[in-house]
Amino acid sequence: MNQIMTKLQKYTEAEYTAFIRVLFGLSSPTPVPNNLHDPDCGLGDIDFTDPSLNDSQKEAIKFAILSREVALIHGPPGTGKTHTLVELILQFLKQNLRLLVCGPSNISVDNIVERLAPHKVPMIRLGHPARLLPSVLNHSLDVLTQSSEAAAIVRDVRKEMDDKQASVRKARSGKERRAIYGDLKDLRREYREREKMCVRNLVRGSRVVLTTLHGAGGHQLRDERFDVVIVDEASQALESQCWVALLSAKKAVLAGDHLQLPPTIKSLNSKLKAPAKERGAGGASLETTLFDRLLDLHGPSIKKMLTTQYRMHERIMEFPSKELYESQLVAAEAVKACLLTDLPREIKQTDDTIEPLVFWDTQGGEFLEKTENEEVTKKARGGTLLGESKSNEMEVALVKLHVGNLVGAGLTPEDIAVVTPYNAQLALLAEALKEPFPGIELGSVDGFQGREKEAVIVSLVRSNPEHEVGFLGEKRRLNG
Repeated sequence: MNQIMTKLQKYTEAEYTAFIRVLFGLSSPTPVPNNLHDPDCGLGDIDFTDPSLNDSQKEAIKFAILSREVALIHGPPGTGKTHTLVELILQFLKQNLRLLVCGPSNISVDNIVERLAPHKVPMIRLGHPARLLPSVLNHSLDVLTQSSEAAAIVRDVRKEMDDKQASVRKARSGKERRAIYGDLKDLRREYREREKMCVRNLVRGSRVVLTTLHGAGGHQLRDERFDVVIVDEASQALESQCWVALLSAKKAVLAGDHLQLPPTIKSLNSKLKAPAKERGAGGASLETTLFDRLLDLHGPSIKKMLTTQYRMHERIMEFPSKELYESQLVAAEAVKACLLTDLPREIKQTDDTIEPLVFWDTQGGEFLEKTENEEVTKKARGGTLLGESKSNEMEVALVKLHVGNLVGAGLTPEDIAVVTPYNAQLALLAEALKEPFPGIELGSVDGFQGREKEAVIVSLVRSNPEHEVGFLGEKRRLNG
């Protein structure tokens, strides 16, 4: 990231492409026609590979194809953002374009590889095999270099090197040994060159290259050019990460949700202590993502939002839709009225299973929160203090009661997730729930973002006479 920032800093005005000028706000993006269904908009009829796409997904795909420099695809929770990106990749391939597909984490990239695999796309996944999902290894550079035709020649050279190495011991004179070492030196050079050529040919022959944003700066992609860079989970990525990939292309499609949690920034002075001139234009911090900045810079004309969500009952959806998404979200028919009792197995009708959304008010003296220097946190972490983390012992008991009720009604522990914003509470929940309910998922709000379970219990922890909610005042923390 430092190298890329330094490189950008040294760019002269003459080196700025039209694409870079738009990303820096030096010029406006080329306008996209308002009516994407108009035959004159330059798109014609699109033959979508996936017949299940909804109208907002089709609209976003058309918009991204027609955008000349940059397009933002805004995908609120459960709206099928990755699903949409896979179709967009297939459409770009029909146009004979070469794509670099990135994400801030290995899992975000592997998800796309898994979904592209059935379409037999000519693709390659860069990255260390140990960090990839087993299901995507067949598309990894390491595996492909072993199985390609060029790899067979590399193996032959390797065998010749090994044979030469073995023959050194049999050499009878120093002259004979020197000759063998000379041959070995030439073979090693040939081996390195052929291996490099094998990798280069594999990468160049791939229409779709997939890697993390950091991986886009690897030596395998040096001097490689792409027509489009697609960044998934762009609102979880640092802007400097994104630039590692962006400099190799002339167009970008960023997919994410700026109304969910931004990337985690641990620098304490990132927002508040540094003077405005150090925080960049408009007092921006490292938390300000490229997605955010472009939206502020160019407005909603560069964005299309996915509006049909497939994850939750419409009663659960109602609050985030109203508070964050201007009431634009719509629940798909399959989920809009779906309750736990509608699962494809027998679930008893109880107070916990017939309502889609239940609030338990823990206000009052019984449920007071505790801070890190109290015994409860010490017990949870073997005496280790957890900074400013909070916990609420009575709330843990309440959570355990409801998990027991749900399991008693017919759900399995694997159907249930318990999430909380505080690590101290997470430690107490693990102590109380792991043994009686093996298979239950426990996690922080940040860590669970984007995941799904049949039932989710949220332990908010805060309860104090001062009515302080701390960082829970940030709406995005509960979204996702």
